[in-house]
Amino acid sequence: MINQGAASFSSKPRTIGRSGGALGRKGQETRTRLLDAALRLLQAQSAVSLTATAIAQEAQTSLATLYVYFGDVSDVLLALAQEASADITDILSAIDAWDPQSEDEEGARAFFEAYRAYWDRHKAVLVLRNMESDCGDERFAEIRNRAGLRMVEALGAKILIGHQGSGMTQEQASARSMVIFAAIERLATRETLFAKGEDGEQSALYEAQIGILREMVSK
Repeated sequence: MINQGAASFSSKPRTIGRSGGALGRKGQETRTRLLDAALRLLQAQSAVSLTATAIAQEAQTSLATLYVYFGDVSDVLLALAQEASADITDILSAIDAWDPQSEDEEGARAFFEAYRAYWDRHKAVLVLRNMESDCGDERFAEIRNRAGLRMVEALGAKILIGHQGSGMTQEQASARSMVIFAAIERLATRETLFAKGEDGEQSALYEAQIGILREMVSK
């Protein structure tokens, strides 16, 4: 687990400073530089060994400057987790375009590809977020749940449409959506499950997930 320190986390975008006030252009650039530096380090080492000094050095600024924008390393990582977790527009768009009454796998594949791309973009941060959430850190859990809930609700709505006339209730559709999302999220942590074979074809497990997705969302 990371060292949480004494600072609390209030979900602030990059345009908002630690004090809650709006940042000017230079302030935004400095905060962004610090976050980008932390991300580069996180992609190369464990979050446990990540220090405020290392982040400041990687960003080519001072430790004092880092503390203008963040309370501690945990604050930096929480900000990264917030940004990564919010980057789900493509996933929601894929769900919105999914025709659950279609017999082909086009909708399931588009959703799965969008989720895969999201995970590929933010893997280091998402792995950290999920690990801290599983360890009981409520701050990371809140960020994770907020993003997950939006996807679960969107999937649940499609499942309900896909099972019209079957007697499925909203509660049942939501439960099925939660199962789908939980399975995909857990499998996403294993990079090899997304890998292509030597011939460039997707793995059997990759294709199986798409097939099961279609079956669970449609009748």
